[in-house]
Amino acid sequence: MSDQREELAIERILVGLDTSYDSLAALQAAVELANGLGARLHGMFVEDVNLLRVAELSVARELSYPFATRSRLSPRRMRRQLRAQAEQARQALSSLCQKRQVEWSFHVAQGSVSAKVLEEAGKADLLCVGRASRPVLGRSDVGSTAARAATEAPRSVLLVPRGTRIHPPIVVLYEDTPDARRALVLASQLAQHVEGLLSVVVPAAVTGPSREIQKQITDQLDAEGLVIRYRELIGSGVMSLIGAIQTEGGGVLVLGRSFLPPGDVEKLLNEVQRPVLLVR
Repeated sequence: MSDQREELAIERILVGLDTSYDSLAALQAAVELANGLGARLHGMFVEDVNLLRVAELSVARELSYPFATRSRLSPRRMRRQLRAQAEQARQALSSLCQKRQVEWSFHVAQGSVSAKVLEEAGKADLLCVGRASRPVLGRSDVGSTAARAATEAPRSVLLVPRGTRIHPPIVVLYEDTPDARRALVLASQLAQHVEGLLSVVVPAAVTGPSREIQKQITDQLDAEGLVIRYRELIGSGVMSLIGAIQTEGGGVLVLGRSFLPPGDVEKLLNEVQRPVLLVR
């Protein structure tokens, strides 16, 4: 167990930043994790090249809310707005990290947001992003960057919705697979920093020897001083998992990314209103 902990040690956390509420929630979660795990935090803001291209179009207009006035959208104004947003993101990162005494760094890139975040994720141990960017008309479905990160990121990914934080219990889906064993290790690390409560959900397909599995997990985590409870997942598929998680409650859901196909991952993220850590 100790060897696996060393292998999965989180030393560098990357957080993708913009000025949305979900991004702020991701930043707060990343700072909390970095503080608890002794990790370094790197913030990244991407100047979206697609917005800059739109601003170059002669027909592009900017609608000022709430006055409903329109004005020509110029590339210069768009660059100025993006730089202002990047500075807001940097200040938020700096302020939170200084309060929690977390080592941090920050940089601005230009390009496709999703592509740049995924590229930078390869240099980190954990990627943390907001689940959505800027919701329209009250909707807050998973955003394009979060969706790509959930399925394509080369590292584990923590996706954080607005208005949420990391708190107990930590809920982990456990199968007898390498991904699930890694998920269990990371979930136990998180649980140690949030009052030590870990909730283990075991799919019905692997609960034949339920007592043996519980003993195996308990023996693995015996030295961690955690309070562990177990729940059997009745049924199969993403809807059964969503129902179990909503019943169980909890602050963070941890599962191996291979457990669900990409389409079901997005459905899970849309339905479960709590941070989700997908372990690779």
